[in-house]
Amino acid sequence: MKTLHKPLQITVYQDVLCSWCYLADLRLDVLRQEFGEAVRWSVRPYPLRLHDVLPTEREVRGLVEEVKRAQREAEPTAALLSTDLWLGGDPPRSSVPALAALEAARLQGPQARAFLARAMQRAALEQGVNVSRSDVVFELASRVGLSMNQFSAAFRSEETRRLIYDEHRLAGSRGVRGVPTLVIGGRWMLCGLRELTEYREHILACLGKVTTPRSGSSERLVH
Repeated sequence: MKTLHKPLQITVYQDVLCSWCYLADLRLDVLRQEFGEAVRWSVRPYPLRLHDVLPTEREVRGLVEEVKRAQREAEPTAALLSTDLWLGGDPPRSSVPALAALEAARLQGPQARAFLARAMQRAALEQGVNVSRSDVVFELASRVGLSMNQFSAAFRSEETRRLIYDEHRLAGSRGVRGVPTLVIGGRWMLCGLRELTEYREHILACLGKVTTPRSGSSERLVH
């Protein structure tokens, strides 16, 4: 297989309220540095909580268990994950406002989105702050240095909310059912958190640097 001359496209579907996405981001940051301009990354919203409704007691138990499982991962920062987001008395009703904030920040450049995403992840998943609240969104956006007039207009726009719902439908039509999900080169779909070495192996395979990785139960060819 020949090495691709144009950048390899990788789409990452994620939800800022997801502990597994938080850990996946840390691993993928290493690969962003490693592969540089050989890979073009696109981060797209996929809300796990699509509708504006409080989580049920059963849902809260499941969300807390997910956090506890994520806490056992090898990264030192995994121990910083907290269940307070779901047990602190002000759980997010929906992921849509938080993801809309990231789309609004994206209009000021990919770095602006990345800075806000990391600030929101830390606030929500380490400190238990409900980042779907508008007051929290604006405080964090200001803290990371966004142009607030531009951000506010985009965040409050119905078009931005509609984009989130459209992205969710489009991702579902492509086979995305959860996050984190990576689509690598339009060829491989990796669902769920993976080891850094596994992410690297799939990227190298699509770049033509190694043979095709062994298939697992949570990965498949994209048709």
